[in-house]
Amino acid sequence: METYEFQQRRGGVRVAVDPFFTLARIQATFRGGEDFAGNGLLPVHVAIENGSPGDIRVDPKVFRLVRRNGETEVALSTYEAFAKVRVGVGWWWVGGHVGASVPAAQNDTRQKDIETHALQEKAVPPGGSASGFVYFALHEGENDLAGTRIVFLIQGPASEEMSYEIPMAGHRDRPTSPKQPEAAGTAAPSVPKESQTQTPLRIEGAGGRGVIIRSPSQ
Repeated sequence: METYEFQQRRGGVRVAVDPFFTLARIQATFRGGEDFAGNGLLPVHVAIENGSPGDIRVDPKVFRLVRRNGETEVALSTYEAFAKVRVGVGWWWVGGHVGASVPAAQNDTRQKDIETHALQEKAVPPGGSASGFVYFALHEGENDLAGTRIVFLIQGPASEEMSYEIPMAGHRDRPTSPKQPEAAGTAAPSVPKESQTQTPLRIEGAGGRGVIIRSPSQ
């Protein structure tokens, strides 16, 4: 807890937040983390230590990110966070069999990572602790987080509510540039006649809606 830059204590309960601004840190924790910045998803790690004499209750749904202009973002559910980095799913068809393409497997691991690492709603006994991520949506190009605050409530002993407002600052890594498409007019590689008669045709769907596979005879 001492290593966290942004923290606050109320009634014996200490909370620290650690925003994951850098691509390296996100990739080390989340599969598909290279897509977080480009899709406006900010993971914030939260650590809680209960030094009070009674149980406390933690609820990730009450977390808010407040910008310096007062604009507020409610913490995303794990499904909402996953939806921001979901890969467009395609399907393949060969010999009468249909199956999910590689992006379907990528989505499965991405969703599991986001859910597994999320802060859980739970009761924390005296001397106990809890930790996990809360997720926030950011605007396109919003990289400077100076002046933002993480605001939330924790229910303490005898239903007492403790209010936290933890200032944080820092710069997110800029999204990596997407791969440039081939220049118009570039000739497609020739395909041997044998492959043309044996390999199904692949037609890309627009807007990440997957692919349509047709038999060469159609």
